[in-house]
Amino acid sequence: YVFRGHNRGDDLFEAGLSASGSGSLLGLGDVNVSAGLWLGTYTREYTTSQPVGVTNLPAIVNTGGANEMRINLQAARSLGILDVAVGVTNYSFFGGISNQADIMEPYISIATELAGFDVGAGLYDTEDASDPYYEITVGRSVDLGSLAITLAGVIGTLNEFDDTFYGISARLPLAVSDNITVSPHVSAIFGDTASGDDEVTAGVNLAFGF
Repeated sequence: YVFRGHNRGDDLFEAGLSASGSGSLLGLGDVNVSAGLWLGTYTREYTTSQPVGVTNLPAIVNTGGANEMRINLQAARSLGILDVAVGVTNYSFFGGISNQADIMEPYISIATELAGFDVGAGLYDTEDASDPYYEITVGRSVDLGSLAITLAGVIGTLNEFDDTFYGISARLPLAVSDNITVSPHVSAIFGDTASGDDEVTAGVNLAFGF
């Protein structure tokens, strides 16, 4: 489970639900409003101290389960060739060995199409960091005949631009039916990751539309 250059654990199982609609809001014209719920469970390592009086041995490394929930609200509006979105995400950690307090994160992002690529940039002002997290994304769908592979790149930076990582990913959506899509994917990140190592992840997502 790699999030913004940070390897949080192994064997992530995730589930999400999102809904969206549009309408006129506060005289701003047509505004798209969306809400999302995301749940994740994974395993991670944690350390415990040696018994009192034992000083010549390292801390004990254990493995346990952790859980995370995200609730997101967003409003977006198209301004010509530029789409602007503002929103807030709340991160909650619960159960197992999760003992971190909730985190509230307001953000603003922009997106456009440039030379056939989907380009985006965002600023995320998370409560648990001394400075915002900045991200730039580039994506494109490549036609493979009866299939299309989605390629994406990301540059993320935090700690006043001291820690910057780069990532690439590939996703192959496979339409099982009109409402069900299976998407195997693989991702890799490099640079200033929190663990100091390059990270590679792979998985499969199953999406239902209704």
